[in-house]
This record gives sequence, C-alpha cells and structure tokens, in this order.
Amino acid sequence: MSVRTTILLREDVREHLLRKVGPRQLSDAINDILAKALFPRKRSMFGADPWLSPKGLRDEKDPHEDL
Repeated sequence: MSVRTTILLREDVREHLLRKVGPRQLSDAINDILAKALFPRKRSMFGADPWLSPKGLRDEKDPHEDL
C-alpha cells in the first residue's frame, strides 16, 4: 500500500538521486534507502566463514543411512 507524502531533500542529494536513478524511479530509490537503514537484514551463520555454506545440508525429515 502506498501513501503519498512530501519530503524535503537537500539540493545536492536530489541532484545525485536524479542522476543515478532518474525522475521516474526517485520514490523507489528513496524507499529502498530508507528500508535498508530502518530494517537491517538479519545475519545468517552461513556468512561468517567463506568455506561455510548451506550446500549439502539435509533436513531431519530427509532419509539418511542407517548406522
């Protein structure tokens, strides 16, 4: 759901955004910037070590070999 509002931008910020994304995508760019600043992504344990990845993991419900 979109809500119309008015924001006041500094002239240099406005010019930079217009050059980077253009006038049609200005609202989307501002929304993306604010969303990243206000709602940081939760970090996963798989980003800590470059060699550690979720590849090859199995779910507990997956069949496995009997020992």
